[in-house]
Amino acid sequence: MPKGITPEQYAVLLYEITSEAKAGEIDKAISEFLKMLNKQNALWMIDKIIKAFEQYDKKMSGICEVEIISAKPISKEVKEKIVKIFTKRANKIEIKEIVDPKLIGGMIIKSEDEMIDGSIKTRLLNLRKQLS
Repeated sequence: MPKGITPEQYAVLLYEITSEAKAGEIDKAISEFLKMLNKQNALWMIDKIIKAFEQYDKKMSGICEVEIISAKPISKEVKEKIVKIFTKRANKIEIKEIVDPKLIGGMIIKSEDEMIDGSIKTRLLNLRKQLS
């Protein structure tokens, strides 16, 4: 594999190749892409490339993925408020909810390159650091 080529860079290349291909040429374009990965000994990254491709495709389509991690399931009202906030950034919001009782309370919101940690667990850890 050429040094420094990340799964994200391969994903962008794959996106460009497939978005420029005509309907009947997509299979061939993907096949050529896979051959290139094989030549560069990069097939081991295929899972990461596919994940990065899906994220990049959503980004290019104006879709924002938001992951909400909370100690308990969040209410419909809270979810709607979060969607409203992120709608300013993207045309469509996809919410992935994760319940993690270890958070004790509060929530963590992740979106692309941003993370907002309002969990009780993090607040307690920060308090312990301050008191040490």
